[in-house]
Amino acid sequence: MVVGQGLIGAAVRDRLAAAGHPVVAVSRRTDVGGRQQSTDISTARGRRELGDLLATGPRQVILVHGPGDVTWINNNEQQAHETHCGVAEVVAESGVPALLVSTDNLFPGDRGGYRPTDQVRPSNAYGRVKADAERILLDGGASLALRVSLVYGWGGSTGRVSYAQRCLAAALAGIRMSAPTDQHLTPIHLTDVASVIAACGTASKPVVGVRHLAGPDELSRLEFARLAYELAGADPDLVVPCLRAETDLASRPRYSALAGSDFSDVGGLADWAPLDPRDGLSAMLQEIGRRPAIRQ
Repeated sequence: MVVGQGLIGAAVRDRLAAAGHPVVAVSRRTDVGGRQQSTDISTARGRRELGDLLATGPRQVILVHGPGDVTWINNNEQQAHETHCGVAEVVAESGVPALLVSTDNLFPGDRGGYRPTDQVRPSNAYGRVKADAERILLDGGASLALRVSLVYGWGGSTGRVSYAQRCLAAALAGIRMSAPTDQHLTPIHLTDVASVIAACGTASKPVVGVRHLAGPDELSRLEFARLAYELAGADPDLVVPCLRAETDLASRPRYSALAGSDFSDVGGLADWAPLDPRDGLSAMLQEIGRRPAIRQ
């Protein structure tokens, strides 16, 4: 069962289905094709409905639901807490093993390279909400908290536009954009994220505890945006340096940068290695003709 059908959830659902695994997808949106269960888990009623679905006995539940907008959560922490932690409580009570997609915002952000053994000290509301959800699920002992760094890749025609999509759209239009110099990331491509989650979710031996999923390179948002411009054939100097406090990224920590965990013990991932940003953005550009028009 995959709860949440945003950028990551839809990719994981498709990866599992392509491999022949039966998947129940849970989302607030109604899928007219009948491929997913419409349930609003932001409400108490929706969480009860989720509990009923879990009672049917799925092998595992993969939690990639929202709300995930860091700025919105910073202004609506209680509401976000009710959803994320309410869902975690329902899943913990069900006894179904869970994989929670968590965040790199769990740390104070005063340096990069955070590891799973480092102390959790969130600097924003999003990190606090996810930290509480992690504790609820990990106390049961049969769950995995997978902390994921910034994910980039093509999403569907609905939902928020990713940072990489915004960069490529501006680059291909030949227009200026501002990008912070003081927010550092370890971006990871969507195909890598879907591959790791699908492998962990179907592993013969349960993958439990805490692991970090991150790209191989630490970049500032400015460096990432300028790389996107370069690969798109635009002038990187069109990306104007700014500070995160001048943008809607003000609530993010200075460093949302993780040290990736080893996944070689998970079936199918023995030879896996994440794409570096140059290869990942190049892959996005190669896919443009097979994707909806990119939007800023």
